[in-house]
Amino acid sequence: MSDEKHGQGNTYDALNARSLAAKREYVHGLEQRRDPEAISLLVECLCDESWYLRQLAEQAFLQLGEEGAPVLLPLLKYGLWFTRASAAGILGRLGHTPAVPGLLALTEDKNRSVAEAARDALLAIGRSSGAVRIAHVLHRLPPDGRRRRLDELAARDAALAERIQRLMTNEEIMAVEDAESLTDDHPVVRASEDGFEWEVLTSPPPPRPPEPSSPPSQDPPPGRREDEGGPTA
Repeated sequence: MSDEKHGQGNTYDALNARSLAAKREYVHGLEQRRDPEAISLLVECLCDESWYLRQLAEQAFLQLGEEGAPVLLPLLKYGLWFTRASAAGILGRLGHTPAVPGLLALTEDKNRSVAEAARDALLAIGRSSGAVRIAHVLHRLPPDGRRRRLDELAARDAALAERIQRLMTNEEIMAVEDAESLTDDHPVVRASEDGFEWEVLTSPPPPRPPEPSSPPSQDPPPGRREDEGGPTA
């Protein structure tokens, strides 16, 4: 009986290893093809219950880069929870700025893992070249929603949140109609950032606070004992 169980175990392990190898070969083949049908099949892999297959598909989309990013945008709304999280993670790592509106909406997702993935993706985009895109979208939200999302970003990266808030005060940037072309390398954005950096460099340093005065010494004057003048025993 024990030999029979051992044989079954070996068979299962062999089939499992073969299955993992087959998945790797399948996804790798789709990545190499790079045609619309292959990209569509990679999307199906992101929707699969197999964590391993989803991980392979994520790596494939990262290799595809911007070429495959647009097909992931609908998954932010309509995918299963783990698919939404995967799509958010890929788009964040790619720095795909058109995903910012969907990711900001996804921070309100009822699934905590999905909401966290969306926030992490926004941080990744903001740290690359998409801070102004985030500012542009936030500027058009109602004040309460704008403040809440800024606070969430500030809790993770105070410097980035401060920069986004500063960009939101620039009327020229916020008035740009072609939001898809709006990145941190946009001439208008660079001009505003250069001006801010020059102001910081040329402003006089803030006055130093006065140093606290030393507390009066509690030691007795030289030549006088602590018990001098006190009652004698």
